[in-house]
Amino acid sequence: MQNKIILVGGYCATGKSVFSNKLSDFLNIPCFNKDVIKEVLGDGFGSENNMVELKGSSATFLIMLHIAEKILQANNICILESNFKQKEMEQIKILLEKYNCECLTFIFKGDFKTLFNRYMERDVLEKRHWVHNTAGENSDNFEEGHLQFGIGETGIGKTIIRDATRFENIDYNELYNIAKEFVNKGLSSTLYKGTKT
Repeated sequence: MQNKIILVGGYCATGKSVFSNKLSDFLNIPCFNKDVIKEVLGDGFGSENNMVELKGSSATFLIMLHIAEKILQANNICILESNFKQKEMEQIKILLEKYNCECLTFIFKGDFKTLFNRYMERDVLEKRHWVHNTAGENSDNFEEGHLQFGIGETGIGKTIIRDATRFENIDYNELYNIAKEFVNKGLSSTLYKGTKT
């Protein structure tokens, strides 16, 4: 059986974590969320140490990459969720090529102003972990940061792109079934040459 992995990426505040965790439950496969790993690192280092703030994102991605490799070595499948940067997707692609791994990518995008408001509101409503520092954020640098690092611009394998400006416009059952088919039957398209829908 060919190795497989599912990536959930895209812009911040598009519901990636919620979707990936529900997908994990639906498929009964593990999901590794960048934010959760970063929070664990923060708890380990402590809020008085600025290492998480300075290097937290890079360190978290390297941990995710390590986890993915161990999963692939065991011929198992998992979900990785993050606002993957362009260069991070390139590193993932190298890993997947090493293990001849088939990949399905979900990318969620949306209107930057709407997403920025949602991003700021959830800090207050959800009382998020201190590692998610939004001090100094504004709608301009929120958008610029996404564009500068190519967040949500690259998929690997078959790539499904959805607009998450309004969650109610997304047919999540359709996405769950696409993932189920991928896990159970694989994709008919050539590795890394899937189509965007």
